[in-house]
Amino acid sequence: MLNTARTGVAGALPKGDALVVTWTVDEGHALRRVLTPGKDSRDDWVAHRHNFETISKKMQKGCPALQAGRLGTYWTGTIGTKRVVYFKSDSHLSQDTKSAPQSGQTLPNEDVWEQIIAEVQPQIVITTGTAGGIGQDCEVGDVVVSPIAAFDCLKWLRGEPFARQNFKSAAPTTKLFSVAKDLFKANAERLPPDNKRPPKIIRAASVQKAVLTTDFFGFDTSNNHYGLQGLGSVSEMGDAVLGRVRSRTTAEVPTWLAVRNVSEPQIQAEGTLKDQAKVAASIYKGFGRWSSGCSAIVCWALIAAGSTE
Repeated sequence: MLNTARTGVAGALPKGDALVVTWTVDEGHALRRVLTPGKDSRDDWVAHRHNFETISKKMQKGCPALQAGRLGTYWTGTIGTKRVVYFKSDSHLSQDTKSAPQSGQTLPNEDVWEQIIAEVQPQIVITTGTAGGIGQDCEVGDVVVSPIAAFDCLKWLRGEPFARQNFKSAAPTTKLFSVAKDLFKANAERLPPDNKRPPKIIRAASVQKAVLTTDFFGFDTSNNHYGLQGLGSVSEMGDAVLGRVRSRTTAEVPTWLAVRNVSEPQIQAEGTLKDQAKVAASIYKGFGRWSSGCSAIVCWALIAAGSTE
């Protein structure tokens, strides 16, 4: 059973059993289509501005959170017996700042994570949304479910102690994955027509299959230009921050999972790197929102599995 409702007042986020976090406009649209139908993540969800003035002082001019004047938007609902808080973050590791934190300091995105977890007090935290597929076997719409997130920082965070660190949580409950894959069929016609098979759910059981967080916009190419192959199943720009935040807390650590859908597959190394980036961007633009529907369905399956015997 899925119910949604607007709850809470200005200030802290409402408490919930589960916290689901996503970032981009397309990811937010997909999450609300599946989990808060009829309530748009941009126009209907509640703006979250708690401690915005303090946290935003670390952010650079022009970043999404400063432009929006908030940390994100949220809505609440229930899946089975679980109360769920859905949060579309306007704070991004890759856009808040390009300055590495001074010794003993934190990044603004870390501050946002610490705050929303403290407010919601969830039993499980799920990060979800798009990611670039790594390797030639991935297809747009595939979903990687990983209790492991790893940093691959080669740019502005390359000198940080966590630049190549990985973080682990508990393995997921998979008993509703078969139901989730059946639900993918409703979205099948919105995925690329040249996909060779239906989307699959990939359980990451090793660091080599984990979700990889980079501090640069990279994508896998057939000639492995960015050196991503062998480091993870997909690459994105945020999930390992949650692992870092939870690894150093003295508070009770909730289970966390990264649920990432492949929004663009490995790109053939044809033409210039700029040409290849255009191909990747074109695939994302055409199918990012629809492939994110697959990961939103898997988020439902993970939370619903924890609501039933």
